[in-house]
Amino acid sequence: TITRLTDYRTCLVVLFNDEGPQHRHILSHSSNVPREYIEKSGARPYPRDQVIRFIEQGVRIEVGELGYAAYYPPSHYHLLDRLAANRFKSGLPRPLPTYGFEPWHDGDELFVPLVTHDGECIGLIALDDPRSGRAPDRQSVLPAIAFARQTAQLIARQRDAEKLAAQARREALVNRITRAVRQSLDADEVFRAATSELGHQLGVDRCVIYMLDPSAGVARVAAEYTAQGVEPAGREYRIPVIAALAEKIRERGVLAFEDVAAEASVRPIYETILKRLGTRSIMYVAIRVGDDVPGCFALSTVRETRRWRTEDIALARAVADQTGIAVRQAELYQRAEATSAREALVNKLSHAIRATLNLPEVLRTATHELGSALRASRVYIRPYDASRPDHSPVMYEYLAPGSDFASIVAMGVSFDKPIGRHLIETHRTLVINDAANYEEGTPELNAHVREMARLNGGLSKIICPLVVQGRFRGALCIHQTDRVRLWMKDEVTLVESVAAQLATGIAQAELFELVTRAKRTWEVTFDAMSDGIFIFSNERRLMRVNRAGAAMESLTPQEILGRRCCDILRSGRGGNCIIERATAEGRAVTMEYTPERLGRTLLVTAEPITEVSGQVGTVCTVRDLSELRQIEAVARERQSLLEHVLESARENICAVDPEGHICWINSAGAAMNGSTKEALIGMHFRELVEESDRGVAEERFRRSLAGESQTLELRLATRDGQVRYVVSDSTPLVIEGRTTGVLSITRDVTELRQERERAAQADKLRALGQLASGVAHDFNNSLAAILGRAQLLRRAARDAELTRSLDIILTAAEDAAATVRRIRSFAHQLPGEEFAQVDVTELLRDAVEITRTRWENDARARGLCYDVALDADGALHARGNASELREVFVNLIVNAIDAMPDGGRLSIGCGRRGSRLRLLFADTGAGMTEDVRARIFEPFFTTKGVHGTGLGLFVSYGIVERHEGHISVTSERGRGTTFHIDLPYVEPDAPPQATHACEALARAGALSVLVVDDEKHVRETLAEMVRALGHSVRIADGGRAALSALDAEEFDLVFTDLSMPEMDGWEVAREVHRRSPHTRVAVVTGYGKDASRMPADAPADIVIGKPFDFAQIEEVLAQLGG
Repeated sequence: TITRLTDYRTCLVVLFNDEGPQHRHILSHSSNVPREYIEKSGARPYPRDQVIRFIEQGVRIEVGELGYAAYYPPSHYHLLDRLAANRFKSGLPRPLPTYGFEPWHDGDELFVPLVTHDGECIGLIALDDPRSGRAPDRQSVLPAIAFARQTAQLIARQRDAEKLAAQARREALVNRITRAVRQSLDADEVFRAATSELGHQLGVDRCVIYMLDPSAGVARVAAEYTAQGVEPAGREYRIPVIAALAEKIRERGVLAFEDVAAEASVRPIYETILKRLGTRSIMYVAIRVGDDVPGCFALSTVRETRRWRTEDIALARAVADQTGIAVRQAELYQRAEATSAREALVNKLSHAIRATLNLPEVLRTATHELGSALRASRVYIRPYDASRPDHSPVMYEYLAPGSDFASIVAMGVSFDKPIGRHLIETHRTLVINDAANYEEGTPELNAHVREMARLNGGLSKIICPLVVQGRFRGALCIHQTDRVRLWMKDEVTLVESVAAQLATGIAQAELFELVTRAKRTWEVTFDAMSDGIFIFSNERRLMRVNRAGAAMESLTPQEILGRRCCDILRSGRGGNCIIERATAEGRAVTMEYTPERLGRTLLVTAEPITEVSGQVGTVCTVRDLSELRQIEAVARERQSLLEHVLESARENICAVDPEGHICWINSAGAAMNGSTKEALIGMHFRELVEESDRGVAEERFRRSLAGESQTLELRLATRDGQVRYVVSDSTPLVIEGRTTGVLSITRDVTELRQERERAAQADKLRALGQLASGVAHDFNNSLAAILGRAQLLRRAARDAELTRSLDIILTAAEDAAATVRRIRSFAHQLPGEEFAQVDVTELLRDAVEITRTRWENDARARGLCYDVALDADGALHARGNASELREVFVNLIVNAIDAMPDGGRLSIGCGRRGSRLRLLFADTGAGMTEDVRARIFEPFFTTKGVHGTGLGLFVSYGIVERHEGHISVTSERGRGTTFHIDLPYVEPDAPPQATHACEALARAGALSVLVVDDEKHVRETLAEMVRALGHSVRIADGGRAALSALDAEEFDLVFTDLSMPEMDGWEVAREVHRRSPHTRVAVVTGYGKDASRMPADAPADIVIGKPFDFAQIEEVLAQLGG
């Protein structure tokens, strides 16, 4: 009709869909629009808001109050392209306009909105493909606008009527379900009504209510409506399978799917459940109970897909809300019913517990009542005995009436298995719904639950611990043996309430037993007490007395009852009654007196017995002190004797309490500590012990307290600051089997220890002397060859570097010889050599050069770096032995290098302070502990293990002391070590005039010399030295060879070694003098220069020590050759 009344050949009437703004519906179209276009256009969604904005952007052609049309000229084509680029109706013929080109592209378009009286846009009329090609005006669009107006009103009225009808149907359905909820507390009945009514009302194929059961891990079908010929849904589904869907329903409340097979969001549910059921469309609606969502409605179609309308969703929501109310009411009712039953049972047990203290009767009643209330197959109690955890009998067993379940009374159960340990450790109830498939605990517990189900037939169980005052006493066990049972929360609460009542009953029965036993114990103790106990009433008459009290009156307890207090406990004539006095003063009164009629000393104590209401009597304790007073006298006498004996002892004797405080000490002990007895008593013993020994002393004290006698040597610090060495014997003081302290007897061994130390030092020196004597001979022989050969080379050397190296060798060899001499001199306490003036600075330089190979060349080969720095104030002189002092300096440098294994710095300093020279050797090495520093100068003490002899610093100490100096050391662990040397300073002497030692020898002329020595390298060296001085020489390798040479030839001088096999040097000298009296004899000894101190009757003319040098040989030749 519109195409006939207007200039446009094509017309579409489009309505917006109420179910959502993303859908439109082509209500009508002109016959010239192809079907393919309608299907393609209808399949594409156009948002309502976007279409309305598009209409408003066109050129408006107003037609009064009827409305308007939106016209799109060429200037607005870009807006058309933005909304629908493929909007043209392909295949329609379009004539070419008369002006020769096509201004409308594939057709011009005019849009007329469908607007209701309320201003709501519910659709539009789209016109295009104009016949004339003219632009539209008011007259040409009037029919379309008028039609749009009428159509909009008609559709609005129709929709309002449909809404009212739908609302009426919805309200009627909700009212029916509401009545069902109000008339019944049975949730299942409400579920059936809701699914039937809602399924019929919406015309679905299947309407199901699913309810979650978290304890069983499933969602179960609570009620279901199915259309005729439709297969029912499954009975239950595992929660993990539907967890994601359930969470979406909880969040959104409603999930509606028109074509569920095409919905990717529920693809897993469709493939596993819905596809099998043939579901095409489905809607889920949450059933809410407060903030919880325990279930949902599932409405589905299987014959065709369905677009869920707004009123469909609203109706389903309303029914779900009413269903939620029904669930809530049913839960409240069931809870109230369970609470009532639980309270009735608990009250019954409470009454039974109050009515009787017969614990077996209470426990038997509990198991039978609980079994009846729960309709359980078996209920029993397993007591727990901590001394026998591996065996627990089944007691007070209840079996359901009429059942054929076997009793398990004969089956012992161990609490030392996983179930028992779980109850003992956690004190928590163990709820088991399916024992054969239990998987809720540890693997060990799960296996044990399944094993016990096999043994006792319990398919479902509740095992509740019985805890009495925090202690596990057993378990209350409930079994279901005929089926697997899901235990409800209220049922578990009931079991725990009964267990709590049973725990109260057990505690009361045990308390009663304890009171009964305590009463018997008190009565036995009362009669067994050695003191007399009298209990008087407020009227001062005797109500109770023990055997000891009655025996004081020489009566039995029955004979003395009822007497007045004054007839029993009066002190004498005119004495007050102690009971009257205690009552009058309202406090305990104690008196010691001797009744005339008894003649014995009694200690009597009377004390009022008071309660809230006031005094109800008086208790009186009477003790016979006669024997005690006699014992005290004997004890005082013995104590006086013991104290006299201990005071007369010369050892320190003291007693110490368990806390370590001195509680008694004799006079000798006070004198040993330089204090008084009064000042020492109460002092802790560790205050008397030298600080470094306190730890050991306290440890030995603890052992003595533990019962072990101890002997310990330690140091005491006296009041005047002295340190005394003592030996302490301590033993525990045990009185009546209880250790009350420690008795210590201490002896002063300071003088004895000092004597031992002196003896040990002497032993060390003797050992050193023996060592020195044994080594000196062979060592000096070697040094003689080294020194002689070096001097021979030195005389012949012309190269300056070679000369310098030979000088160093000569110096080192001379120092080595001097070292051997000093060791022997120090060990044998022999006098040293004469001192001369020496340049200490020059000696320090020599020591640095001698050790350079060690700290520079060897260190560089090992990849290390040492910085040895000498800081000296010019020439500084002292009196001493140059070789000895040089040895000290070399020793300190070598020790410093050894103390820096990773390299470091050694600073050497020398300076004058007044009349003293101060030297220091400071390294950056590892440092040393205080214990090592205290022993560093002891002989044979070394920190270098097998690489050290322990003599270096020992000898150095002796050398410095002989030079009237002092050597000390300071060190800190990790910070390095510094040695300080203090020597007397002397002013330098004038340089001596040079003398010619060889003048006398020159005057003497050449000599004939025989050299005798069993060491080849020594005799050849000596021979070459003599030959170098211009004399003729023959050599002999022993005494026999020497005498043969003497028989063959005359000699002016014979050099003979002292220690030789067959004939020693003294024998050779005697035989030379006998055979050739004019021949002079020089004895050469390897025992060093000390041996040159020749005895008066020696057969030799002179004795020289090895090693020797050119000067010595030249001097001997000059002296004896003349």
